[in-house]
Amino acid sequence: MAHDDLAAGVSGTRDDPHAQARAARGLPLLVHSMSVFRELFEAIARCRKIGTVVEVGVESGQVSSLYADLGADVHCVEPSPDAQMRAVLSADPRLHLVEGASPAALAEVPAADLYVLDGDHNYAVVRAELAWIMANAPDAVVVLHDVLWPSGRRDTYYQPSPVPPGDVHPDSPDGPTVWHDDLTPAGFVGGGAYTVARHAGGERNGVLTAVEDAVAEAGGWRFAVVPAVFGFGVLVRDGAPGAAEIFEELRPYTSSGLLSTLENNRIALYTRVLQLQYEAEARAEDANRLAETITAQRQEIERLRAGDRETAEAHDEPAGRSAVSGFIESVAMHDERWGTFLAPDESLADTADLHDLLGIPILSGHHADLGAFAGRNAVFDRIAARAAGVDLAYEDQCSAQHYFDVFGCVEREHRSITRLVDVGVFMGGSAAVLAGCVEPMGLELDLVDVNPNFLQFAHERVRRIFPGAMPRVRMFLGDLPTYVRNVLLAEEGTRALVHHDGAHDFNQVVKDLSALYFARDRVHGVAVQDTHLRGVIEHYNFVDAAVYAMFGVDVKYHPLGARYPADSPVTHPNQWNGNYFLADTPEGMYVPFDGADWKYPHPTMELDAFMPVKAPPAG
Repeated sequence: MAHDDLAAGVSGTRDDPHAQARAARGLPLLVHSMSVFRELFEAIARCRKIGTVVEVGVESGQVSSLYADLGADVHCVEPSPDAQMRAVLSADPRLHLVEGASPAALAEVPAADLYVLDGDHNYAVVRAELAWIMANAPDAVVVLHDVLWPSGRRDTYYQPSPVPPGDVHPDSPDGPTVWHDDLTPAGFVGGGAYTVARHAGGERNGVLTAVEDAVAEAGGWRFAVVPAVFGFGVLVRDGAPGAAEIFEELRPYTSSGLLSTLENNRIALYTRVLQLQYEAEARAEDANRLAETITAQRQEIERLRAGDRETAEAHDEPAGRSAVSGFIESVAMHDERWGTFLAPDESLADTADLHDLLGIPILSGHHADLGAFAGRNAVFDRIAARAAGVDLAYEDQCSAQHYFDVFGCVEREHRSITRLVDVGVFMGGSAAVLAGCVEPMGLELDLVDVNPNFLQFAHERVRRIFPGAMPRVRMFLGDLPTYVRNVLLAEEGTRALVHHDGAHDFNQVVKDLSALYFARDRVHGVAVQDTHLRGVIEHYNFVDAAVYAMFGVDVKYHPLGARYPADSPVTHPNQWNGNYFLADTPEGMYVPFDGADWKYPHPTMELDAFMPVKAPPAG
C-alpha cells in the first residue's frame, strides 16, 4: 500500500472522515490473531525464500493462508481440529492438516524454512519444540507468539494438559491482570480452556524463559522481539540464510519504544475492561441475592412485630410505638447486659456451624465478592484475601461495591479518626472489612447491635479473619442512642467514623442520627446503608428521607455502593413484601460532619428524647 493510501485508510479523508472509526469498530475488542503480523512475515519473506512453513497452533484456520501467500506449502499442526477448521484447511490445497500434538508432530512433516509456534504457551512444550527445531532444521526461521505478557514469564496449560506433572507449576483457573501481580477471577482467564501458573517468574516458567534457555544452551542463535500484540519473537541461527537481513529489516519494529508503550497501554485497558465486566456480572448476582436477603429479613421483622402487637394488646397498651422499634423496647432492653460491652463467648472459637449454634438462619447465602475489586488497593486486597480464606457459613447484607466504598472512606479519613463504629452488624460483613483497617491504620472498632447473637457471630467471624486486631475490637449491646450516651459521650478523645446498617425505617434512623448530633464533635461522619430501599408503607423504608430530615435535601455526601439499572429485577417490588431498590440510585451515603448543616434536632432538645424506653417483656 502506498504511503498516501495508508494515510487515507488510517485517518480518513475530508469526504470520508469516519474511515478510521469504521476500521476501529471492525476490529475485535482484543486483537490477538497472528494475522496482524502480515507485514512482518512479508518482511521475512523478502530476506529469504520461504518454501515450507510449519504452523503450530492453527487458531481457526483462517490465518494459515497468510503463510501460503508467501509462496509456501503450509503444514498446520493441531491436536484437536474442529469441523470448521477442517473445512477451511481442506478448501485450500496449499494447506495440509497434521492432526497431532507438538513437539512430537514436528517429526511427521518435512523440515521447514519457517516455524510459527503459537501452541501451548508453557516452558516445557516450547523448550522441547525449540530443541527439536535447532537439532533438525538449524537454518529455519522460528517465529514465536506470546513471548511477552501474560505468557512470557508465566506458564499456560491448555486443558486437559499433555504436559507431564513434573513439568507443571501449581496452576489456577484465575487469570493475570496488569493492575497487580496476583491472579484474579476478574483477570485474563481461560474459561475452562486453560489454566495458568499461580506464580510468575523463576526458572522453567513461561515462553520467553524457554527461548532464553534454548539460546543459551545451543549458542550461536539470535533472538529479537517486536513488542506488539503479546510479543512477536524471531529466532534465527547466526549464518543461516538471510539471518542478518531479517533482523535489519525488523529493526524498526524490534527497537520501537512507541510500539512497547502502545502494547502496555493496550493490555492495561483490556484488563481493566475484563475487571469492569466481572464486576458488572457480580453486581447483578449481588442484586438478586440481596433482594432475597432483605425479603427474608423483613419477614423476620414482621414476625417480631406481630409478637410485639400481641404483647401490647395483652397489656391493654397502644401498639403504635412498639410497632416501630418493639424488639428493642420489649426484648433487647430486658437483657441485663443492655447498654454494656459484652465479653467474647470463648465457646464459639472455631465452632464449625457457628450460625446454627447461635440460632441465626442463613436465608439467601449472599456473599459479597470482595475479590472483584482486586488491584485497587493493597490493604483492601489483603482484606479480601483473608476474608476469602476463612471457612465459615454466613451471608452479607451489602454489595461488594458498598464494602469497598466504605473502606475508601476509612482510608481517606483514617488520619482524622481514632475509632470505627459498626451499627447493625448482622453476620459481620461490614465488620470484617472495617476490622481489616484496625491494624494498618491504627484504629479501634466497636461493634454495636441490639441482638447479642449477631454481635457474637460478627465478633467471632472477625477474630477468625484478623486475630491480631481483636485487642482493639469491642462488642456493645444496645442501640446507637444508648451507645452515644454510654460510650461516645463518656470516652474523651474519641473521633469516630460510624457505619450505620441497623434499622432501616424512617423513625429509628432519625433517632440514631439525632443521637449522633449530641456527640457531633466526636464523630467525623456517618456512612448510611440502604438509602435506596423502598417498600410497602408499613416498613417505613425511607432511610434517605431520614438523612434529608437531619441535614436538608441539599446535604453534601459521598455516594456509596452499587447502582442498579431500571431493568434490573430488584428495582421492582418483590412478590413477598414489596421491597425494591430505587433505580440508578447509590446504595448508601457518607455524610461528613465537618460543615454539616443540622436541620434536626432543635438545639433545645436533649438526648433523652431519642433514647429507647423499656416496655413490658415480649410474651
